[in-house]
Amino acid sequence: MMEQILSSARTQLEGTPNAGHDITHTLRVRDLCLHISSIEGGDPEILEASALLHDIGRPAELKDPGTDHAALSAQLSPCILDRAGFPAKKIPAVVYAIANHRYSSGITPDSLEARILQDADRLDISGAVGAAMTFAYSGAHNRRLYHPDDPLSSQREPDGKEYALDHILTKLMLLPGSMHTGTARGMAEERNRFLQSFVDQFIHEINTGRGPGNE
Repeated sequence: MMEQILSSARTQLEGTPNAGHDITHTLRVRDLCLHISSIEGGDPEILEASALLHDIGRPAELKDPGTDHAALSAQLSPCILDRAGFPAKKIPAVVYAIANHRYSSGITPDSLEARILQDADRLDISGAVGAAMTFAYSGAHNRRLYHPDDPLSSQREPDGKEYALDHILTKLMLLPGSMHTGTARGMAEERNRFLQSFVDQFIHEINTGRGPGNE
């Protein structure tokens, strides 16, 4: 059953141009969901199906930014689940979790499974993986690594849509505070410690030898 759902997810995500949100992201989110669930509880069947299908609407959103990939993924999921023989009584819970997983929605879901899916999806854009995804996305969209004169945005408004470092500082570094479960929060804080050390080293390297006349 889950293999069939995974196969459908692979088909839906095939050719996704966004290197950060391809099938590897889906598989990491699934693994994170099951890990968090093993500690926090929740229905692992609902969680695995939700994780596998949570981004299947993303290719359409990449083609048309007006599309809400979470809503579309939720809309496409029941047919896939039904064909795979997924328990009918659990399908609404899967659809609910998928529909409410999006970071930018600011929604706090009612179900534990939906909260865990949100946590897992956010965890996967944190730490080393999150930094790698940020730089991959920035490169694909011709965005700059950092502001040349004020990389830490001490005297300007940060712009995460223009500079990769700004995105890390204004989104990724704030993720621990958005987690619903204690397990995910602890994992996010650990990843943040690495991310902070990475940012410190990044700033050290770009400032080495920098001074009047060397800019």
